[in-house]
Amino acid sequence: MRKLALSLIAASTLAAMPLTASAQSYPEDGQPIRIIVPYAPGGSSDFMARLFARKLSENMNHSFVVENKPGGNTIIGADYVAKSKSDGYTLYLIGELTHGSLRTLNAKLPFDPAKDFAGVSNLIESPLVISVPPQFPAANLKEFVAYAQAHPGQVNYGSAGTGNTLHLAGEQFSQVAKVQMNHVQYKGASQAVLDLLAGRIQVMFDLPQTPLPHIQSGALKALAVTSRTRLPMLAQVPTTQEAGYPDYAFTTRVGIAAPAGTPGTILNRLNAEIRKAAQDPAVQQALEKQAMLVATSATPQEHQQRLAAGMKMVSELLAGTRPAQ
Repeated sequence: MRKLALSLIAASTLAAMPLTASAQSYPEDGQPIRIIVPYAPGGSSDFMARLFARKLSENMNHSFVVENKPGGNTIIGADYVAKSKSDGYTLYLIGELTHGSLRTLNAKLPFDPAKDFAGVSNLIESPLVISVPPQFPAANLKEFVAYAQAHPGQVNYGSAGTGNTLHLAGEQFSQVAKVQMNHVQYKGASQAVLDLLAGRIQVMFDLPQTPLPHIQSGALKALAVTSRTRLPMLAQVPTTQEAGYPDYAFTTRVGIAAPAGTPGTILNRLNAEIRKAAQDPAVQQALEKQAMLVATSATPQEHQQRLAAGMKMVSELLAGTRPAQ
């Protein structure tokens, strides 16, 4: 029995050696680290993923590449990552609230949103901006609500998918302001903005980065920002509190996750590198211009806890939503 026990210990030790060695030598030359973005190119998520990918590549002297896998309200991208190797070479740009909605909104998923992902670090947090086409008959948020209440079901708002942060922001506002709006989903926020510009939808609750150039040019009209304080790049735009809705404030958090089972040494290394990249003044300036504020996690465990809290919050927000069959 003693010989058998020693043999089993030796076998388990040998089996663990390749993983340990791989974690210690991570990342290895010749194997790029991919960041999977579950949205189409050109939106806010794509912007921050590419910004951090460039800085991480520079700091670590290793190739980071961004791959867009849009569709299915992030399910396509998430499923791809969940089924990838847990070796640190496939990462996932994870929206805390969007990811948190998947279990509530879907009766069946090809992965477990809680168990199949390991948090690495949050990257940013950002308020949203409520914008409409210039021809929309409302000069401010109060007038917008009055119009929506007078025309129930005739105001359409766009997002990057059901359960997406943009959808959740609109859903929460509908509850607070007591208005009935139609939700129209797209593969990405940049596509929704095109329809907003054309007047095919009437309003968006979006991260500022995507509509900002159109607001600045006058092609879109900003009614309010969902933060507690005004944004420097939209200083003339009131907060929702200033606009008459003190009970409505909304911020979103976006970070990096890995497939479950990724070694802790790799998660810790990535966490440290992300926090280092986030402290770079050029990175912070680029984010601040898009109304995104650095908000990294001290540890992978902290990020994992925030993801779990996001799932709970979204579940309560969408308590009356029936899961898709």
